[in-house]
Amino acid sequence: MGELWWSDVREWFDPSDAYLHDGCVVGAGRGGRAAVDGLVQARGWRSEVLMGGTLAVWPAEGFQVNFLLVEGEDLDFDIDVRELQGQDRVDLLGAFLRAVGQAFGRPVALAFEGLDPRNVPYLHYDSKADDFVLDRES
Repeated sequence: MGELWWSDVREWFDPSDAYLHDGCVVGAGRGGRAAVDGLVQARGWRSEVLMGGTLAVWPAEGFQVNFLLVEGEDLDFDIDVRELQGQDRVDLLGAFLRAVGQAFGRPVALAFEGLDPRNVPYLHYDSKADDFVLDRES
């Protein structure tokens, strides 16, 4: 089982740069909303529907993930790296990516805001290998 290390992502998580990052469960398939609802309930995560149909989920105190619940082949979400500073907080991100990846049996990719995580991720969780893969040097 691979781990996600602060030393590997620190440069990408600089809060003075773009602090919102885009995530995607690649190939999650239709029905993503129901699957996310089931995962939230099974994990006991707090959640709230925001304006525009966005589902805010708190996998841990002070760590919010916004799922963009538009039906499609992929499931998109946003994270705020200001909430993920230091190894203990990156451990929360790793646990979240692993939970989502295993629930869907699909890769979960992260990219900088405005870049497509399907095409230019800097990091992804490989659910088959149960490992984190660094896709970009910077």
